[in-house]
Amino acid sequence: MKPLETKRLLLIEYTFEMIEATIKGISELEKVTGYDVSEDWPGIDFFFYLPYVLENVKNKPEMTKWTRLVVLKEEGIVIGEIGGQGNPDETGEIELGYSIVADYQGHGYMKEALSGMIEWLLKQKKIKRIFARSFEQNIASIKVLEGTGFIYQEGHDEMQLGGKITLWELENK
Repeated sequence: MKPLETKRLLLIEYTFEMIEATIKGISELEKVTGYDVSEDWPGIDFFFYLPYVLENVKNKPEMTKWTRLVVLKEEGIVIGEIGGQGNPDETGEIELGYSIVADYQGHGYMKEALSGMIEWLLKQKKIKRIFARSFEQNIASIKVLEGTGFIYQEGHDEMQLGGKITLWELENK
């Protein structure tokens, strides 16, 4: 699948081979993608989620289209990921999640990546609902959501071990 391209970023499909390589180590992922990979990627949360992703993709290879690696074009380096949870092909809904390594935060990269992903998602006929969740204390993530058109869904908060999780929905789908 052709990468999604924004002004400063490439959003490349996170294939089965790339997932396997990530589990083996950064150097393996660099060989498979041809890009450098930030030494701080993937974050611990995403890394522990990878075996689940790998199993899903093994059973349904078409699922890779919903998750992308975020590559900084100028430097040719993987700095994060963005993607959907669940099975949007069946449900028509996609819950977006994303992260970017600390060294690249605060430069608008995730807002740019999320905007690019949303633009692509809005063209997918199957997608009827786009939403995301964020810890209430994650102000940077909330600013990204607000800056890309997500609306806080009052009354849908959930308490989890790490704190209150807020629900955000893109209203224009």
